Amino acid sequence: MTRHVYSRSFTFHSFAQIVADQIGVDVRDVEVVTGDTDQFYWGAGTFASRGAVVAGNAIHEAAKDVRQKILRMASEHFECAEEDLELTDGHVRVRGVPQKTIALGELAMKANPLRGAVKPGSTPGLEATNYFGPASGATASGVHAMIVEVDPETMDVEIKKYVVVHDCGRVINPLILEGQVQGGVAQGIGNAFYEQLLYDENGQLLNGTFMDYLLPTAMEVPRIDAGHTETPSPLNPLGIKGAGEAGAIPVGPLFVRNCSRD
Repeated sequence: MTRHVYSRSFTFHSFAQIVADQIGVDVRDVEVVTGDTDQFYWGAGTFASRGAVVAGNAIHEAAKDVRQKILRMASEHFECAEEDLELTDGHVRVRGVPQKTIALGELAMKANPLRGAVKPGSTPGLEATNYFGPASGATASGVHAMIVEVDPETMDVEIKKYVVVHDCGRVINPLILEGQVQGGVAQGIGNAFYEQLLYDENGQLLNGTFMDYLLPTAMEVPRIDAGHTETPSPLNPLGIKGAGEAGAIPVGPLFVRNCSRD
Protein backbone atom coordinates (compact mmCIF):
# COMPACT_ATOMS: atom_id res chain seq x y z
CA MET A 1 0.00 0.00 0.00
CA THR A 2 1.23 3.50 -0.80
CA ARG A 3 0.50 6.16 1.81
CA HIS A 4 -0.27 9.56 0.32
CA VAL A 5 0.08 12.60 2.55
CA TYR A 6 -0.72 15.99 1.06
CA SER A 7 0.99 19.17 2.18
CA ARG A 8 2.02 22.60 0.95
CA SER A 9 5.49 22.93 2.39
CA PHE A 10 9.02 22.04 1.39
CA THR A 11 10.04 20.03 4.46
CA PHE A 12 8.91 16.77 2.84
CA HIS A 13 11.04 14.45 4.92
CA SER A 14 9.89 15.96 8.22
CA PHE A 15 6.26 15.63 7.16
CA ALA A 16 6.83 12.03 6.11
CA GLN A 17 8.48 11.36 9.46
CA ILE A 18 5.44 12.70 11.34
CA VAL A 19 3.19 10.26 9.47
CA ALA A 20 5.59 7.34 9.78
CA ASP A 21 5.77 7.78 13.55
CA GLN A 22 1.98 7.67 13.83
CA ILE A 23 1.15 4.69 11.65
CA GLY A 24 4.27 2.59 12.18
CA VAL A 25 5.82 2.50 8.72
CA ASP A 26 9.25 3.26 7.32
CA VAL A 27 9.59 6.94 6.45
CA ARG A 28 10.56 5.89 2.92
CA ASP A 29 7.10 4.40 2.46
CA VAL A 30 5.40 7.77 2.88
CA GLU A 31 4.93 9.81 -0.27
CA VAL A 32 4.45 13.55 0.18
CA VAL A 33 2.73 15.47 -2.62
CA THR A 34 2.68 19.27 -2.54
CA GLY A 35 1.58 22.14 -4.72
CA ASP A 36 -0.61 20.05 -7.04
CA THR A 37 -3.65 22.24 -7.76
CA ASP A 38 -5.43 19.19 -9.15
CA GLN A 39 -5.36 17.72 -5.64
CA PHE A 40 -5.77 20.77 -3.40
CA TYR A 41 -8.53 23.32 -3.58
CA TRP A 42 -7.37 25.53 -0.73
CA GLY A 43 -4.08 26.75 0.69
CA ALA A 44 -2.06 29.83 1.53
CA GLY A 45 1.47 28.53 1.05
CA THR A 46 4.35 28.51 3.46
CA PHE A 47 5.81 31.68 4.95
CA ALA A 48 6.97 33.16 8.26
CA SER A 49 8.33 29.91 9.72
CA ARG A 50 4.93 28.21 9.65
CA GLY A 51 5.53 25.09 7.55
CA ALA A 52 6.10 22.63 10.39
CA VAL A 53 3.91 24.51 12.86
CA VAL A 54 0.80 24.63 10.65
CA ALA A 55 1.15 21.93 7.98
CA GLY A 56 3.09 19.61 10.29
CA ASN A 57 0.34 19.69 12.91
CA ALA A 58 -2.38 19.29 10.28
CA ILE A 59 -0.58 16.23 8.93
CA HIS A 60 -0.15 14.95 12.49
CA GLU A 61 -3.89 15.24 13.16
CA ALA A 62 -4.76 13.50 9.88
CA ALA A 63 -2.25 10.73 10.62
CA LYS A 64 -3.81 10.27 14.07
CA ASP A 65 -7.22 9.86 12.43
CA VAL A 66 -5.79 7.21 10.08
CA ARG A 67 -4.15 5.46 13.03
CA GLN A 68 -7.51 5.27 14.80
CA LYS A 69 -9.10 3.80 11.68
CA ILE A 70 -6.33 1.21 11.48
CA LEU A 71 -6.73 0.19 15.12
CA ARG A 72 -10.51 0.05 14.91
CA MET A 73 -10.49 -2.14 11.80
CA ALA A 74 -7.73 -4.39 13.12
CA SER A 75 -9.54 -4.86 16.43
CA GLU A 76 -12.61 -6.06 14.51
CA HIS A 77 -10.47 -8.30 12.33
CA PHE A 78 -8.69 -9.94 15.29
CA GLU A 79 -11.66 -9.65 17.68
CA CYS A 80 -9.56 -7.99 20.33
CA ALA A 81 -9.33 -4.65 22.12
CA GLU A 82 -7.58 -1.76 20.35
CA GLU A 83 -5.29 -1.44 23.38
CA ASP A 84 -3.89 -4.91 22.62
CA LEU A 85 -2.65 -3.87 19.17
CA GLU A 86 0.64 -2.36 18.02
CA LEU A 87 1.68 -0.77 14.71
CA THR A 88 5.17 -1.56 13.52
CA ASP A 89 7.00 -2.22 10.24
CA GLY A 90 3.88 -1.62 8.17
CA HIS A 91 1.84 -4.22 10.07
CA VAL A 92 -0.70 -4.37 12.87
CA ARG A 93 0.07 -7.03 15.47
CA VAL A 94 -1.61 -8.39 18.56
CA ARG A 95 0.82 -7.90 21.43
CA GLY A 96 2.21 -11.19 22.66
CA VAL A 97 0.67 -13.17 19.80
CA PRO A 98 3.20 -12.87 16.93
CA GLN A 99 1.20 -15.06 14.54
CA LYS A 100 -1.71 -12.60 14.64
CA THR A 101 -0.53 -9.90 12.25
CA ILE A 102 -1.90 -8.15 9.17
CA ALA A 103 -0.15 -5.86 6.70
CA LEU A 104 -1.51 -2.34 6.36
CA GLY A 105 -1.96 -2.93 2.64
CA GLU A 106 -4.22 -5.90 3.28
CA LEU A 107 -6.13 -3.97 5.93
CA ALA A 108 -6.59 -1.09 3.48
CA MET A 109 -8.22 -3.50 1.02
CA LYS A 110 -10.61 -4.65 3.74
CA ALA A 111 -11.39 -1.00 4.50
CA ASN A 112 -12.89 -0.60 1.01
CA PRO A 113 -16.08 -2.72 0.95
CA LEU A 114 -16.65 -4.28 -2.46
CA ARG A 115 -20.40 -3.81 -2.46
CA GLY A 116 -20.53 -0.36 -0.94
CA ALA A 117 -21.64 -1.65 2.45
CA VAL A 118 -20.29 1.18 4.58
CA LYS A 119 -21.31 1.00 8.22
CA PRO A 120 -23.22 4.02 9.56
CA GLY A 121 -20.90 6.52 11.22
CA SER A 122 -17.84 5.26 9.37
CA THR A 123 -16.00 6.13 6.16
CA PRO A 124 -14.32 3.70 3.75
CA GLY A 125 -10.58 3.49 3.25
CA LEU A 126 -7.62 4.25 5.45
CA GLU A 127 -7.44 7.94 4.71
CA ALA A 128 -8.26 11.21 6.44
CA THR A 129 -8.32 14.96 5.84
CA ASN A 130 -7.65 17.38 8.65
CA TYR A 131 -6.68 21.01 9.16
CA PHE A 132 -4.84 22.98 11.81
CA GLY A 133 -5.14 26.70 12.39
CA PRO A 134 -3.18 27.99 15.40
CA ALA A 135 -4.55 30.97 17.26
CA SER A 136 -1.04 32.45 17.28
CA GLY A 137 2.34 31.67 15.82
CA ALA A 138 5.07 29.79 17.66
CA THR A 139 8.56 30.95 16.77
CA ALA A 140 11.96 29.80 17.93
CA SER A 141 14.24 31.62 20.34
CA GLY A 142 17.98 31.49 20.74
CA VAL A 143 21.31 33.23 21.13
CA HIS A 144 23.98 33.88 18.47
CA ALA A 145 27.58 34.77 19.25
CA MET A 146 30.68 35.19 17.10
CA ILE A 147 34.32 36.17 17.21
CA VAL A 148 35.49 38.30 14.27
CA GLU A 149 38.84 39.62 13.10
CA VAL A 150 38.90 42.92 11.20
CA ASP A 151 41.83 43.88 9.00
CA PRO A 152 42.49 47.57 9.84
CA GLU A 153 43.90 48.28 6.37
CA THR A 154 41.31 46.61 4.14
CA MET A 155 38.46 46.51 6.69
CA ASP A 156 37.88 42.93 5.63
CA VAL A 157 36.02 40.91 8.24
CA GLU A 158 36.81 37.27 8.97
CA ILE A 159 34.54 35.26 11.22
CA LYS A 160 36.74 33.13 13.46
CA LYS A 161 33.97 31.39 15.40
CA TYR A 162 30.19 31.34 15.23
CA VAL A 163 27.97 29.72 17.88
CA VAL A 164 24.19 29.28 17.96
CA VAL A 165 22.18 28.03 20.92
CA HIS A 166 18.69 27.41 19.65
CA ASP A 167 15.25 26.33 20.89
CA CYS A 168 12.54 25.49 18.34
CA GLY A 169 10.50 23.30 20.63
CA ARG A 170 10.22 19.65 19.68
CA VAL A 171 12.81 18.77 17.04
CA ILE A 172 11.28 16.62 14.28
CA ASN A 173 14.48 15.94 12.34
CA PRO A 174 17.83 17.08 13.81
CA LEU A 175 19.67 16.89 10.48
CA ILE A 176 17.15 19.10 8.66
CA LEU A 177 17.13 21.55 11.57
CA GLU A 178 20.93 21.73 11.49
CA GLY A 179 20.77 22.59 7.79
CA GLN A 180 18.14 25.27 8.41
CA VAL A 181 20.30 26.98 11.01
CA GLN A 182 23.46 26.68 8.89
CA GLY A 183 21.72 28.04 5.80
CA GLY A 184 20.00 30.78 7.77
CA VAL A 185 23.28 32.01 9.23
CA ALA A 186 24.87 31.99 5.76
CA GLN A 187 21.96 34.06 4.45
CA GLY A 188 22.26 36.43 7.40
CA ILE A 189 25.98 36.90 6.78
CA GLY A 190 25.23 37.81 3.18
CA ASN A 191 22.49 40.24 4.19
CA ALA A 192 24.63 41.87 6.84
CA PHE A 193 27.98 42.22 5.12
CA TYR A 194 28.15 41.21 1.45
CA GLU A 195 24.91 41.72 -0.42
CA GLN A 196 23.94 45.19 -1.64
CA LEU A 197 21.92 46.56 -4.53
CA LEU A 198 23.82 49.37 -6.23
CA TYR A 199 22.17 51.99 -8.46
CA ASP A 200 23.57 54.85 -10.51
CA GLU A 201 22.23 58.41 -10.45
CA ASN A 202 19.54 57.42 -12.95
CA GLY A 203 18.25 54.56 -10.84
CA GLN A 204 19.80 51.91 -13.07
CA LEU A 205 20.75 48.74 -11.21
CA LEU A 206 24.50 48.20 -11.51
CA ASN A 207 24.86 44.69 -10.11
CA GLY A 208 21.91 42.83 -11.55
CA THR A 209 23.75 39.54 -12.13
CA PHE A 210 25.79 37.24 -9.93
CA MET A 211 28.87 38.39 -11.84
CA ASP A 212 28.62 41.68 -9.96
CA TYR A 213 26.43 40.86 -6.95
CA LEU A 214 28.54 39.80 -3.98
CA LEU A 215 27.44 36.63 -2.20
CA PRO A 216 29.20 34.84 0.66
CA THR A 217 30.78 31.55 -0.36
CA ALA A 218 32.14 28.60 1.57
CA MET A 219 35.28 30.70 2.06
CA GLU A 220 33.38 33.35 4.02
CA VAL A 221 30.78 31.26 5.86
CA PRO A 222 32.37 29.66 8.93
CA ARG A 223 31.57 26.35 10.57
CA ILE A 224 28.50 26.85 12.74
CA ASP A 225 28.67 25.33 16.21
CA ALA A 226 25.02 24.77 17.14
CA GLY A 227 23.37 23.54 20.30
CA HIS A 228 19.68 22.72 20.49
CA THR A 229 17.42 22.72 23.50
CA GLU A 230 13.81 21.54 23.41
CA THR A 231 11.10 23.48 25.22
CA PRO A 232 7.83 22.25 23.70
CA SER A 233 5.43 24.97 22.62
CA PRO A 234 2.03 24.90 24.37
CA LEU A 235 0.43 26.42 21.25
CA ASN A 236 0.18 23.26 19.11
CA PRO A 237 -0.12 19.49 19.67
CA LEU A 238 3.38 18.68 18.39
CA GLY A 239 5.04 21.36 20.54
CA ILE A 240 6.84 22.82 17.50
CA LYS A 241 8.22 26.34 17.11
CA GLY A 242 9.03 27.66 13.64
CA ALA A 243 12.75 27.47 12.89
CA GLY A 244 12.97 28.80 9.33
CA GLU A 245 14.10 32.33 10.16
CA ALA A 246 15.88 31.71 13.45
CA GLY A 247 19.25 31.31 11.73
CA ALA A 248 19.07 34.46 9.59
CA ILE A 249 17.46 37.21 11.65
CA PRO A 250 19.98 37.53 14.54
CA VAL A 251 23.04 37.78 12.27
CA GLY A 252 22.59 41.42 11.22
CA PRO A 253 22.31 42.83 14.76
CA LEU A 254 25.21 40.61 15.82
CA PHE A 255 27.40 42.04 13.05
CA VAL A 256 26.45 45.57 14.07
CA ARG A 257 27.36 44.90 17.67
CA ASN A 258 30.68 43.17 16.91
CA CYS A 259 31.91 45.33 14.04
CA SER A 260 30.96 48.70 15.52
CA ARG A 261 33.17 48.35 18.58
CA ASP A 262 36.30 50.49 18.85
